[in-house]
Amino acid sequence: MNQAHPDTVVPDDWLDHDQLKSALAAANLHFKRIREKYPSLKAYPVLSRMGGQTEIGGPLEDMLVKFPAMLVPYPTNLRMREFLQTADFVHAVDAEKKQLLLQLKELFHELAPQLRFDPECRIELRFTELNYDLIWKLQADDLVDRQLTPQTRASIRIVLGTLSHFAGSKATAREP
Repeated sequence: MNQAHPDTVVPDDWLDHDQLKSALAAANLHFKRIREKYPSLKAYPVLSRMGGQTEIGGPLEDMLVKFPAMLVPYPTNLRMREFLQTADFVHAVDAEKKQLLLQLKELFHELAPQLRFDPECRIELRFTELNYDLIWKLQADDLVDRQLTPQTRASIRIVLGTLSHFAGSKATAREP
């Protein structure tokens, strides 16, 4: 088991900041392979879990604003969670929003090594244009996690995998 604080044990499957970055990079490479195989695909990858979602890409602190549920309930995450809950990014005017983002970046920079992320967050596709025949092909493709992707024509959910899968895959997951 990893140690974050002398008296706090971190479960082995929770991801730290570096593991999260590696998992997201592997997921992006995996998505690139899917786009190469299906050039007509009109979709983008998101990080998703009960409690929200966010597009993959851009600074991690910006992803946290849209998707704080990616943080596990853990003592070292409390300051970040409290900040995200109290900061009103939605209703802030430009000057306030700029100040909140600056505070967020500073807090993230300070806490990043101690933050822990939910390994069960899923990398899913969100479609900008629905092509049902293509979606049905994707459901059965080896590049998709078929256990997490509903295998029915009634669903358009396509799950590529979980963060824990991509953290362990180092971008080699599910080669065709």
